[in-house]
Amino acid sequence: MGLVHIKRKYLIVIIVLTILCITVPGLYGLFWVGRDGLYQPDRDLTQYEIDVNFNPYSKRVDCKQRVEYTNKEETDLWALYFHVYPNAFKYAEKSVFPKEEMDRAYPNGFSPGFLELNKVLLEGNPVTYSFDGYSDDILMIPLEKPLKPGDRREIYLEYSLVMPNSPGRFGYSDNTYNLGNWYPIICVYDERGWSLEPYHSLGDPFYSDVSNYCVRIIAPSEFVIAATGEEVKVVEGDGEKIWEFKGHMVRDFAWVASNKFQRSSAVVGDTTIYSYYYTQDRGNKALEFGASALEIFNELFGTYPYKNLSIVQTDFFIGGMEYPRLMMIDGSLYDGEQDEWLELVTVHELAHQWWYGLVGNDEVHDSWLDEGLTEYSTILYYGRRYGREEAEHKYQIYINKGKFQLFRIYRDGGDTNETIHRPLYEFKDWLEYDSLVYGKGAIMFHELRQEMGDETFFKVLREYFENNKYRNAKPKDLYKACQEVSGKSWEDFFLQWLYDDYEEKAG
Repeated sequence: MGLVHIKRKYLIVIIVLTILCITVPGLYGLFWVGRDGLYQPDRDLTQYEIDVNFNPYSKRVDCKQRVEYTNKEETDLWALYFHVYPNAFKYAEKSVFPKEEMDRAYPNGFSPGFLELNKVLLEGNPVTYSFDGYSDDILMIPLEKPLKPGDRREIYLEYSLVMPNSPGRFGYSDNTYNLGNWYPIICVYDERGWSLEPYHSLGDPFYSDVSNYCVRIIAPSEFVIAATGEEVKVVEGDGEKIWEFKGHMVRDFAWVASNKFQRSSAVVGDTTIYSYYYTQDRGNKALEFGASALEIFNELFGTYPYKNLSIVQTDFFIGGMEYPRLMMIDGSLYDGEQDEWLELVTVHELAHQWWYGLVGNDEVHDSWLDEGLTEYSTILYYGRRYGREEAEHKYQIYINKGKFQLFRIYRDGGDTNETIHRPLYEFKDWLEYDSLVYGKGAIMFHELRQEMGDETFFKVLREYFENNKYRNAKPKDLYKACQEVSGKSWEDFFLQWLYDDYEEKAG
């Protein structure tokens, strides 16, 4: 009888908190549903609450966004900075795509995308602000009083997005509307200060902290939405639906909308993996590849902690793109003759759920830390699923001979700099970046495995994951995991691979 009273008491508390979250805007977002179903406060994490009105026919997205940011640094902050990535799509002469890709990025001619900011409030009061950066893609909000360590501020933004006609991370084409890197997101503050890097045309120039999200999207009723986080509810109205998603402890939020989507699913451990597609038979094939990879990586790296994960077929000409709990996959890989590439790309992007999604890093300055390890993780998948011989075959044709050695031949006496660890803006082109960061980076991890042995190598990966999940890791964190597991330093091993002239300088 006492147990019944206790349950009733907590039920009343949860109902009251729910009502408060709905009726008192200042409390919404301070409580989030954890895996055990209980509301959990996360006062130290940034909280994003975004209300979206999606109009695919006008190609506009109207948003109201509330952000609660806590200063977790040991110094006063006198301004807050947001990346406004949509503005990077505003000018053809400052395009986020390399020149040789412009025809594929804009098959119908250049189409600008940008964000129109209509209102900014700080703690409910109007505030001055400015746009800075290469493409007006940094929003700066000065603070009249410093934000001291541990203090919190609420920022309210109203804005409209104009979507470009482009099958990229942010844009639309015939089948899908892709909303990646679409909202103002707080810049990372680290040992260098605020990270204000622009949207570089090479790599994935993103760097963000783990946060909590609640996003509600009003869309025409014929559209289906795949998004980061859990689909809390879908409310049907007059010709429209309201989709509500919550993403707990994720470093970004992305979504894709289509009026052609079908969905299938599979359960792996405690995670439901979804495949969203408009090519039915291959959509189920993508699900098969994703479910196998999720099971293998759970075993090799550590258990995926989220309730759901989505593989999404999109109009996306770049191959694949990782976001927390969601992957965009090039729709052309679903044509029935590209299964080998569909598997490779799906597995690569799924491995990013560990190396980027959970263990984050500065993708501008330390891109090898997630890309090199993710590329080699695909080889680990082939080894576990198909055997060592097939893994070695894939390693040679896709990475060693097929990528890195071909790059050396193609370069044929040109610039001999093979340094992996350098910022995105120091690579000449995609060929150099891909061959070194992905190719040579994966070879480095392959050699590390050979020298350590399988038992130690896989212990290192699990140690690195457990010690750094939900954080932004640095190279030193990987070195530390290697040393703690093996009992010796591996820093010289990494530096010899990462820097082309390391031995010369060390000598």
